[in-house]
Parts: sequence; structure tokens; C-alpha cells
Amino acid sequence: MKLKNLAIIALAGGAVTAIAAAGPALRRGEVRVPTPKGVVSVTPVARDAFRVTTLPADGSAYAPSQSVVGESVVDDVFTWADGDSTVIVNGTTTAVIDRNTGRVSFRDTDGALLLTEAGGVANNGALKSVSLLPAKQGFLYGAGERGHRMTLNGDSLTMYNRQNYGYGEGDPRISQMGISVPWFSSDAGYGVLFDDYNRAGLELGDTVRYVSDTPLPLSYYFMRGGDLAGNSAIYSQLTGRQPLPPAWTLGYITSKYGYHNQDEALGAIDTLRRHGYPIDGMVLDLYWYGQETDMGRLAWDPKRWPDHKMMLDSLLSLGIHTVTISQPYINKIGAIDNYNLLDSLDLLTRDADGKRADVTTWVGEAGMFDVSNPRTREWLWNRLRPLTAEGISGWWGDLGEPEVHPLNIVHDNGQTAEQYHNAYGNQWSQLIYDGLRRDFPEMRPMLMMRGGTAGLQRYGVFPWTTDVARDWKGLQPQVKLMLSSGLSGLGYMSSDIGGFAVDPKKPLDPELYVRWLQLGTFTPMLRTHAQLQPEPFNFPKQEDIIRRFIKMRYEWFPYNYTLAYENAAYGLPLARPLNFRGDNPGKEYADVADEYLWGDNVLVAPVMTQGAKSRKVLFPKGTWYSWDSPRTKYTGGKTYTVQAPLAKLPLFVRAGSFIPQYDRPLNNTSEYNPSFLTVKYFPSAEETSYVLFDDDRKSPTSLEDRQYQLTTFKGSYKAGKLSISISSEGTYKGMPKGGRQLTILVEDVAKPKTLSATGIGVLPEGASAKAIRQYGWTYDPRARQLTIKLPYAYEPITVTGE
Repeated sequence: MKLKNLAIIALAGGAVTAIAAAGPALRRGEVRVPTPKGVVSVTPVARDAFRVTTLPADGSAYAPSQSVVGESVVDDVFTWADGDSTVIVNGTTTAVIDRNTGRVSFRDTDGALLLTEAGGVANNGALKSVSLLPAKQGFLYGAGERGHRMTLNGDSLTMYNRQNYGYGEGDPRISQMGISVPWFSSDAGYGVLFDDYNRAGLELGDTVRYVSDTPLPLSYYFMRGGDLAGNSAIYSQLTGRQPLPPAWTLGYITSKYGYHNQDEALGAIDTLRRHGYPIDGMVLDLYWYGQETDMGRLAWDPKRWPDHKMMLDSLLSLGIHTVTISQPYINKIGAIDNYNLLDSLDLLTRDADGKRADVTTWVGEAGMFDVSNPRTREWLWNRLRPLTAEGISGWWGDLGEPEVHPLNIVHDNGQTAEQYHNAYGNQWSQLIYDGLRRDFPEMRPMLMMRGGTAGLQRYGVFPWTTDVARDWKGLQPQVKLMLSSGLSGLGYMSSDIGGFAVDPKKPLDPELYVRWLQLGTFTPMLRTHAQLQPEPFNFPKQEDIIRRFIKMRYEWFPYNYTLAYENAAYGLPLARPLNFRGDNPGKEYADVADEYLWGDNVLVAPVMTQGAKSRKVLFPKGTWYSWDSPRTKYTGGKTYTVQAPLAKLPLFVRAGSFIPQYDRPLNNTSEYNPSFLTVKYFPSAEETSYVLFDDDRKSPTSLEDRQYQLTTFKGSYKAGKLSISISSEGTYKGMPKGGRQLTILVEDVAKPKTLSATGIGVLPEGASAKAIRQYGWTYDPRARQLTIKLPYAYEPITVTGE
């Protein structure tokens, strides 16, 4: 389609623009166009993003979005009338409204058609729908937590949260899990979010069709990011980005169903520490408040926990944070006092006649918190606030799909159970998140939630893939679940490491545990959890391997914390598919379900088959170094068989990468000292760069307050000439005075004749790395590894050698 050069007018000021066939009266904001199908509304909401709807014939307005909170007025939007079309150019994306049909289409920078409406938005019937025709469909991802396959092309998906106990690979239930997000992201460079949380269906065939019986007018958001990374950035900009996490969440966390009492919990911590494991957190399941039928008491059981305040204090003194469970239900046995009180205050769920609507949970009859009711939310936070003040560092919201949600319920906001079901977890998360931010302003919120929908991540949520089977089939879908969730905004999706649901015929499988923990070392949260013996000390013959990987998690802290920054600042997931940046196109890369990128520069290829001692690895574009043996390199675009004995996780680093490491011993992340940093450089002939993030690792407003430092490393190694430059921008309170002591390890290079650094001059060669006091270098000919030590006082410095 070639657009005629008619009057092009920048939108400026105002909120609504009505464009008739006679020509536009143009102002910034919504563009409304009368068409035979009704008034079509298109609004630029962010650069290269539009909200599209058809206004209902009854005149009802577009409802405020639950999912989208980041709409903004966009500068440099241009619109004009071109024959029978109204054209809107936003950033590098063009939206065209056909005034004869009412259909909207979207084109890229070059004018190529990406997506057009089939029927578009239909808001006038009992069923609301959106139908779209992708001109460039590409490979489709997202839709929330989906574990049945990587790409979703051709799928018919149900948008209704569901708990799946004991699931595994091949189980048809895992196409519908606990977090449903009505969104798809195409590697053709665009994504679509359907602005709805009602029970619905999404068909991703040649025609994309979304159908919902929501009573609210339906709309959708079109976003063109250029690739999966760009789509994630725009999607998270609109639905809200996850704030920086508490640093301790990136350490090792122990969890169990469950630690029954104070002695058992402290005993587990003591055993872990005696066995040499660093540890940052402990999660307490339902026994903190008593027994199963005490669900909803929301109070410590003094018999099981005779001095819980002392316990919390002593754990915090060791750098160990405690997370406690809560649920949406109030049991009518052990929590009858709360049940009666909440019932008298009309804070429980009701039916259409206003009668109390109880639920039947796996631990008996119960009431259900109606978190759509502002007074219920206030009451619930008033119970959680003093518990938090005693030393609880995070809240675990279990069963939040909600697992039991009878269809006769009509919530306080007037919505039925089906209409409100998917959003329940979001509003439950929000009440805790808002309370923490208001009443504990120095605290970074940490919530573990397994139910919700679009935008859940903005409440500091660490979701997990629920009650997975402790067997090899349970392990195998975990990469798909993590990646699909990450491409749906949920950058911190992880699993119950080791598997939760235990088969009594084979309760312990040491090989499975090791392989799962190797994968878990490179997932957003490393948390072991199971019905039986989840802690690593239960596998004594494998402890040397297990302990090495848990310690490895701490060595990678500066790299992982920088990934957390990339998520908070840009909305990028920590774990990424191989085609995330658009440089590995084609089905071969699109469907990879057992490898992933950790950030952009690390390739993780976990072993997920019983008895395997090797596996095939498909390498993305570029040259890749083996992490364990950097002299071994692999060529991108090819598949290699790599050795993988039980002690080894196949792990690879892209040529040109800088990988920051912390190689001093840690008992927990609070002992991390940024004055000392080791950076591994994997050389490339082309100049590459890497940006390291650091702040005080405590403030919840570091980014807003610009209290952080970004350090850029640039390097190249060509024809025997080495160049590494370092520079920084930004400061934060408490950063190391005078700078850092850097150790740079350059892998697989020849021994240089000389090395020099700006501000220092020629660097002396030392007999060993330990012998270097302040600055100098040493070389290991067997490993072909160059070690450079030097002080870095935040002033630009360049190291050169040949």
C-alpha cells in the first residue's frame, strides 16, 4: 500500500480526535473514526504501541484497564486522511484504519504489512471477540505459563488459571497452568495483548481469534518491538515492570512441605550451614500457623513455635530471611474465629443473592477472602502488617489461581467467579505489595504467587511452576514454562527444585535431584522444595556436586544482579529463548525447548534425560566457549554432542563476553563486598561491550533516585593485540570508597610480551596471582589464561597488551 502525500499534521494537545471522511481535525490522543461497523478507536499509548477498540453501540465507554498501567501521551505522532483510509504514524509503526470496513492494519518501517484485522473488535454481542490476520505470523510465544510446547502456532488455549498437581512432560494439562496472560509475542517483531481477564479462548491459527463473554467492552494493544526482546520491553512498559528484587532472593533458599516446628526449621538451617552451604532464605509452609485445618488463622502457633520472634531475629542475624505462607481461604475448624468475624463484617465471598458462598478446599470447608472488596483488603493487610514487622521478609501466596473458586460466587465488585478468577491473584498481590511499600518503605517487596494474569510482575512477584512431579517428566517441561512465562512479563518464573510431588514408590532419585539443581542454578530463584527431604544434605553421595553448584550461584551474583537490573529497567526476562534478539531466525531455533540463554551471553543446556552422560547442543550465531574448558570452542549454527557426566552442566559463553564473578567465600548475599570483583573475558576479534550494574542492593527506589552505578567493559583481541577498557557512570550511597580491586581473567590467549594500563604504565609480571599485591599480571600456559590485577578508581582506564 502506497500512501498519498496528503496533509500530515502532528497530533498536539487534547484527548480525543474525531476524523470524518471529509478530513481530520487533529489533536494528540485517541483517534475515533466512524465506520459501518461502528466507531473505531485507535490510541497511541507508547512508542510503536496502539490501543484499538470498537466503541459499543450502546455508547458505553472503554473501561479502565486492569492489565495496562503504563499508557502515556506519545510525542511525534502524525495522522492524516488518505483516500478511504485514516493513517496514524507512531514511532516507526503505521496504523491504517479503512473507513469503508473499519478494519485496522499495521505496517513496519518499510511499509510491509505485519497484521490486519479480520473482523477486528466486536463489542456488541453477548460474546466479545477480536479476530486478526497476521501477514507475518512468525513463531508465537507467551500466553502466560504454558508447558506443553515452545511455539504456540496452531494452538487453541484456554485463558483460565488452573492448578495441576503432579504434572509432567506429555501431560495435556500443562497447556493450561496457574497464570493465564492473554498475550502473544511473535518473533516477526510484534505482539498483541487482549485487554481482558475474563475466562476466554485464544486461537492462534492462520486467523488469530480471541473470544470472551466479558460484560466489559473489549480492546487490544498492538506493540511492535522489532524482535522478542523489543516486544518484551514495550509489553512490560505498558503492564508494569518488576522492581529490583531483594538481593537475598538471588541466593539459595530452602523450603519444605513443611517445617513443622521451630526446632525442625532451625535444625535444617544448622545442618545446611554445617555442611558448608551458603543460604539466604527459608520458606515456611502451613505449619507456622498450626496444622492444615488452621488455614486462615494468620497467627503463629505458640506450641510449635514457642519463640518465633527470637527465631526470626536469629535467622536475620545470620543473613537468612523468612518467608511465610498464606492462602485465600479461612478454614471453619482451626480458623473459625476469623471466619465468624469476617462473616459478620461481610468480607467473605457471597453468591448472587448476597448469601455467604463457602468453598470446599483440600483441608475442609472454608470461607474465601473477597479481595475485590476494599474492606477485605484492608482487614487482611492489617493482619499481615504486624507479622511482617516481627521480621518476616516475604509472603507466599499459595492456591491463588484460585485453586477452588465456585462459579456461584459473585464478588463485591459485581463480577462472577469466571469473570474475576484470573485477576484474583493480581489484586491479592497488589494489596500486599502496596502495604509493604507504604508501611515498610525501606523494604524491597518479595511475594511468591502462583496465580494471576497480565501485569502480575509489577507487584514484585516470584512465581513458580506449582506442584510438579518429582520425576524426570516433571523436570522436562521446566524450560518451556520458564521461557513462556518470561516472554509474558514474568521474568522470575522458577520451579520447586528437585520436584515437589513425591512418588512413594521412588521417593528419592539422586541423579534427578542433581540435574534439577544444575538447571536451578541458572533460573531466577534457586529454591529447593518438596513433600519429602528437599534439602541437599539428604543426598550425601552427591553433596560435593550439589554444594559446588550452590556456591556457583553465589559466584554469579554480580552477573545475576545485573540481569535483575535489565528486567527492572527494560523488562527483559532473565532466561531467554535462543532467538530472543532476532539474530537466530528459523524453526530450528524457535522450537528449542531444552536450552536457553541466561541473559544474552550465556547458553545453558541442562541434562533432562535419566542416565544421560552427554547431550546434543545447538549453538546460536557466533563463537562459543565452554565455561569449564575455555580452550574448547564451538561454532554457532551447528549442533555438537557435548560430554555431560553427572558433575557437569553444559554451559557456554559467547565470544566477546565479559562475565563478572565474585570468587570470595560467602555465607549469604549480605556478605557480598563490591570492593572486589573478578571479570572473565572471553576474547573476540570484534570489539564488544558489557554493562555491569550495582547499587546498595537494599533501596527499593534505587532506579528512580538514580542511586546506582553502571560500569562498562569493552574489549577486543585481534592479531595478538589485547585491549580492555573500563569506565563508569553514576554513584550510590555506600559504594566502595576509592574504587574496586579488579581481577580480569582473559581466557584462551597467548602470553603477551608486555601489558600496560593508563594511569599506571607498564604492568609488572608476577610469579603468581597471589603474589601480585596491587597491580600486575601473570600467565598460565597450560590453561592459556591471562590474569590481570589492578585498582579501579572509577576513572576510565584501558589495558593494552601484545
